[in-house]
Amino acid sequence: MYASAALPLVLLLLCWYRIAIPPRNLRHLPRVAILPLLWSYLRGETEDCRIKRLVLPFSRDAGEQVVLVWVLGRWMVHILDFKLAQELCDNVVLFPKETPDDASLLWRFVGSASLLMSNGEQWRKQSVLIDEAFNARIPIAAFTSLAHNLSAIVGKKRSSVTWDKYSQRFALDAVGSTILGHNFNAMETDNLFVQDYNGVMAEIANPMYVIFPWMECVFPRKKLIRRIDTLVDKFMQLLTDKKVNPGDDMMTFMLKDPAMSHRELRDNMITLFIAGHDTAAGAISTLFYFLARRPDIQRRAREEVLNVLGSDLDLDPSIEQLSGVSLPYLTACIREALRINTPISYIVPRQASRPVQLGQYAIPAHTSLIVNIYAIHHDGRQWASPDSFIPERFLERGWQKSGWLPFALGPRQCPARNFAMYEQRALAAVFLREYQWALPEQSVHRDSLKNTVSPFALTLPHNLELTFTRIEKVQKMPLGVPKDGEESDHRSFHEPRELLTVNDRV
Repeated sequence: MYASAALPLVLLLLCWYRIAIPPRNLRHLPRVAILPLLWSYLRGETEDCRIKRLVLPFSRDAGEQVVLVWVLGRWMVHILDFKLAQELCDNVVLFPKETPDDASLLWRFVGSASLLMSNGEQWRKQSVLIDEAFNARIPIAAFTSLAHNLSAIVGKKRSSVTWDKYSQRFALDAVGSTILGHNFNAMETDNLFVQDYNGVMAEIANPMYVIFPWMECVFPRKKLIRRIDTLVDKFMQLLTDKKVNPGDDMMTFMLKDPAMSHRELRDNMITLFIAGHDTAAGAISTLFYFLARRPDIQRRAREEVLNVLGSDLDLDPSIEQLSGVSLPYLTACIREALRINTPISYIVPRQASRPVQLGQYAIPAHTSLIVNIYAIHHDGRQWASPDSFIPERFLERGWQKSGWLPFALGPRQCPARNFAMYEQRALAAVFLREYQWALPEQSVHRDSLKNTVSPFALTLPHNLELTFTRIEKVQKMPLGVPKDGEESDHRSFHEPRELLTVNDRV
């Protein structure tokens, strides 16, 4: 009787031991305290807040750049130093992507055969194909057209706009039209596809299952599994439709390669959807938030855009006009937004293929390694005032050495990085020419940006309300302009010029 009564206690102690104590071969590494981490997960704290509150102070106080952090049900090594991150990312043979071995339903949805997760020859084959697809052309016309559509929708509003929602809709229509070759019509409708996707991602992010992935085996969420499989079927249908009706999009380009298996196409479609949808939406929301908080920066960015593009909204910009060379300050604003609230906090885990030395620490073979992008972007040793929005830092020579890696580093950095930068410049340029915007007085984001919880460790602003005010163009005739029928003396007046005035709060 006593033995049976003691069994639950023994099991509980064994469970706690496995959680609280790292594996023997990792115990020499400094580690963040487990209890605050568990409490952070249980109360649904966002990744950026957890890193700022627990990981960065520990790293700073201990003087450590390689630390153990409990995440996804196990202890994992976090790399917090930019040079070590470069070492990790540059060597794809020594540090291949880790194959997920946990029971998380996230991987049931995403799969493991995409460019994001594959290694070796499979990765090289996909890398060449997807790089070619992204570099074939930058869809400036599509970005600009969608930006004008969104501008028209915002212009009809008579109150503040939930900008994170519309950022997501813009990003979805962009990824749909240019990558998937499917019209989601998300900006005009409450798209059911997006509702299903958001619902599935929210359920996957249940804190208990994020902390203890093994619970999926003990207490399977059968209803969620059915929802995931139904959503995957919808992606499969998009792929089938694309085979029948090819178009001018990336998936059509990829379908032309007979070496791509159906599973690889499926996994890449979902990965590209998430990358082009969620991360783009988070980046756009963050950029517009900081331009709202800093009207001086917004004004300078607008002046640059008007100098390059002019104020005639009927003239769409060219790819040269939207380049980083033509719009250096707007590009600096985008880079700073990507630094301070980088869309994804971590690079997908790598695994040491043999014992290695990282900094002062020996790392055993098969150890899970995570480059902590958010921590590196807020490293006070590399970035002066890391929590302040200072675009000018990206106008200084040599900023690349400071530790900027929102698209990762090395051979496996994001192939869509150029695509993403043009997408943001196109949208920002349209809105800077048409509107000025600000945070409402009672905004929950007034003091700092608030993100939502994400199973992907994405930093996605949540409930971000912005108030847009249209900038109207008017013709103002200066003094000396002759009346109708009078001859003009060209020396007595200047040609009329367009002025920008603000009215019509929307």
